[in-house]
Amino acid sequence: MLRILRTTSFRFTVIYVVLFAGAVAMLGAYLYSATFGEAAKQTDDVIDSEIGVLAELFSTSGPGMLTRVIRQRTAWSDDAIYMLIGAPSGAVLAGNLTALPPEALTAEGDFFNFKFEKPLVDAAGREVGVQQREARGKMMRFRAAPDAEQSYLVVVARDVASREYLRNRSQSVVTRAALVTIAFGVVIGLIFSRSLLRRVEVVNKTSRAIRGGDLSQRIPTTGAGDELDDLGENLNSMLDQIERLMAGMRDVSDNIAHDLRSPLTRIRNRLSDATGADQETKDTAIRATIEDSEKLLATFNALLSIARIQSGEGAGVLKPIDIVAIAEEMAELYEPAAQDAGFAFSLVTAPTPAVKGSRELVSQAVANFLDNALKYAAGGSRIELTVGPVKGGGAILSVADDGPGVAPEDRDRIFERFVRLEKSRSTPGSGLGLSLVSAIARAHGARLELKDGLAHADGDGHGLRIVMTFAASE
Repeated sequence: MLRILRTTSFRFTVIYVVLFAGAVAMLGAYLYSATFGEAAKQTDDVIDSEIGVLAELFSTSGPGMLTRVIRQRTAWSDDAIYMLIGAPSGAVLAGNLTALPPEALTAEGDFFNFKFEKPLVDAAGREVGVQQREARGKMMRFRAAPDAEQSYLVVVARDVASREYLRNRSQSVVTRAALVTIAFGVVIGLIFSRSLLRRVEVVNKTSRAIRGGDLSQRIPTTGAGDELDDLGENLNSMLDQIERLMAGMRDVSDNIAHDLRSPLTRIRNRLSDATGADQETKDTAIRATIEDSEKLLATFNALLSIARIQSGEGAGVLKPIDIVAIAEEMAELYEPAAQDAGFAFSLVTAPTPAVKGSRELVSQAVANFLDNALKYAAGGSRIELTVGPVKGGGAILSVADDGPGVAPEDRDRIFERFVRLEKSRSTPGSGLGLSLVSAIARAHGARLELKDGLAHADGDGHGLRIVMTFAASE
């Protein structure tokens, strides 16, 4: 529970509840002023008006007329309260107030609130009890002349018990509503914070499992499409990338240990055998060692390129490029080599929209495609480089040959590092060319596919076609 109270969501909920309660309080104050405040002002205005009329009547007609008018008004109005007292005798001359309120003695000339007893009568007019009521009034002293010894105390008031009851009732309702609102907001805050904390705890639990080494863990999403689901999906994508990189590192480590151990062992044995041998043997050993070292450097450079591309560093800023122009340049470069190897090289292009990419990396991918065809299309006679548009936008680039091709069960493995389907491994290579192409395709958001290639002239074999499909440039 204490952890929920410390959550940001609960603090924000409390702040919102306090702000809402403050807004409700200001609205309530405005409504109170516009209703009960205005009603109280009207009551005071009526009392002042009554006193003014009675004062005018006293000055023009004397105390006798004042007494008769007060008696008449007492009989006419149910909520009007009057009292006329002759001073200094203190005799009550008229009115429906049985006793002078003590508050009137200290508030002569000012408004005061007081309580009085009102008789309760039945339908026949018989008094059946008394009821204590609230009233608001003002007492004034009337004199015939400023130096006259005889004076009259006039109390004019209005019964405000119903208004005060409604006011107190409204205050009670508003207070209870405010307390219920605050309590409800706190409960909602606790529920919301508990729900949010539960989802955050799932993220923390997954993070702890990943930190413990289980990179297969993923943050579950609810499918609500909210910001937490977006965060989970982004984190899962990041974890997928991290897992791929870690798996790639493990594969590289394993493959380096397996595939480079033999050449390193050969180098060591060759140099050991050359120790103490004649000069010609030493020279031969040195030349062979240099060749093996160059192959090792090429392998490490390929691994470094793959790692840089997968990390996003090698791709750089992707810009619109013309892959038709790239294909034409690569065709011009590789056509002589293909002819020397006994292949008929052809380039097939069509008007193709520009795609976002790196010119250098796409050129490297085409070069690797062509190198792969020249090395492994043994027995074939044709290599075809094709570039064209894709329906709906984008572009397609492919290299096809009419060699022996790749068995369907091996096509998923061909883009893995150090994978060489040639069992004899007599052809030079490290098995990293197509793995580098796969990294380039991922960096460009392109799709790689292996399909059947060109039909062989004698009908034996179906060749291989490597296809890279680029998405439309935005």
